Amino acid sequence: MKAKTSLLTAGVLMAAMFAASPAAMAQDQGMKKQGGKWDQKEMCKNFREGKGKFSAEYREERQAEMQKYRAEMADRLKLTDEQREIWDEIHQERQQKQQERMGKWQQKMEKRCGNAQK
Repeated sequence: MKAKTSLLTAGVLMAAMFAASPAAMAQDQGMKKQGGKWDQKEMCKNFREGKGKFSAEYREERQAEMQKYRAEMADRLKLTDEQREIWDEIHQERQQKQQERMGKWQQKMEKRCGNAQK
């Protein structure tokens, strides 16, 4: 009887530990949340100051990483010179679309952060 109770207790404790572990490990991963929403004041502050993902350095670094990745991919695909030109054109078009989305996003952030100050 004692062994059965101990085994049952150990099982319940293990189940509770496994159920709690994702919550313990999550800990918002560096993203400040407030009531299930992003901390808008901090986000707007970072936007105005150009910190974090809003900084030009971050965007340039990210763009350089993507160019390196695309070059490595072209090498792995063993593209000919003609194919590489087409590959580059495709990615330039994608980059232009990304810049357009970025402009719209910047306007949206300016509007949102302008409203947050009032």
